[in-house]
Amino acid sequence: MKKPEPSGDSERVSELIIDAERSSKNRDWKGADELFHQAILLDTSPASRIAYGVCLSHQERYFEAISIFTPILDGDNRQAIGVVCHNLAAIYREVGDLDLARRFQWRATLLLEDAGPEELLAMANDALANESYQTSESLLMAAIEMSGDVADEVRDGDLIATLGLVQSELTSPQEGIMTLFSAYRRHQQSRDLRGMGNDLLNMSALFGRLQRQRAERACLKRAIRCFEKASAMCSVKRANDLVDRHDRIQFFRQFDGRRN
Repeated sequence: MKKPEPSGDSERVSELIIDAERSSKNRDWKGADELFHQAILLDTSPASRIAYGVCLSHQERYFEAISIFTPILDGDNRQAIGVVCHNLAAIYREVGDLDLARRFQWRATLLLEDAGPEELLAMANDALANESYQTSESLLMAAIEMSGDVADEVRDGDLIATLGLVQSELTSPQEGIMTLFSAYRRHQQSRDLRGMGNDLLNMSALFGRLQRQRAERACLKRAIRCFEKASAMCSVKRANDLVDRHDRIQFFRQFDGRRN
C-alpha cells in the first residue's frame, strides 16, 4: 500500500493521523477510526482520507477502504488519484480481481510522476499472476535496482517475497522456499504480521508442489496464527479453507476401499 505525501496544511491533522496509526498498530480499531474521522473532517485535501484507506486496507476492511478511496477519483489532484489507483490495485489484487488490479495499476503508473520501486513491484506481481515470469523478473530487478539494493542483498521483505515466487517458477520450488523464508524473516523484523502470514502461505503452496504435506500444513497453521494476531480476518478464513482442503485431500489419499 502507498501512503500520501504529507499535506502540511494542519499540524493538528498530522497529530491526529499519527495518533490514529499508533492506535491501529496497537489494534485499537475503534480509537483509530475515531481519530481518522476527526482528521478527515478537518482536512479538505485527500491526504487524511488516503491515510485512513491505507489503514483500513491493512486490516483487510477492503470494502470500507474502497468507499474511502473512491471519492478522490472524482477530484483533480493527479498525484492523489495516482496514489489511490495504486492502492485500489493492491486491494483488487488481494481479493483476486486481477484484471481490475492491472487496470488500476496501469492508470497509477501513468499518473504518478515519481513512480518508484513500489509501483514496479506491483507491476511485477501483476505479471507474475498472469504467468509472465520473465516480465515479472525484469520488473522486479528494476524495482530492486531503484530501491538502491542489489539482487543478493535485498532489504525489503515484499521485494524478497516476490523474488522467491519468481525463482520458484524460473529456477526451482526449493530455491523459492529459501528466498520466501528470507522474506519471512524480514517481515518478522519489521513486525509485519500480514507479510509473515503471506510468506507462510506461499511456502505452504511450494511445499505442496514438492509433496511435503506435513510442512505444507505446518506453514498453513502458522500463517493462521500470524493473520489472527494481525486481525486480518479475510486471510484467516482463506488459510483455514486451505487447511480444510489439505485435510480432505489427505483423508481421501489414506482411504482404502478394500477395508469395507
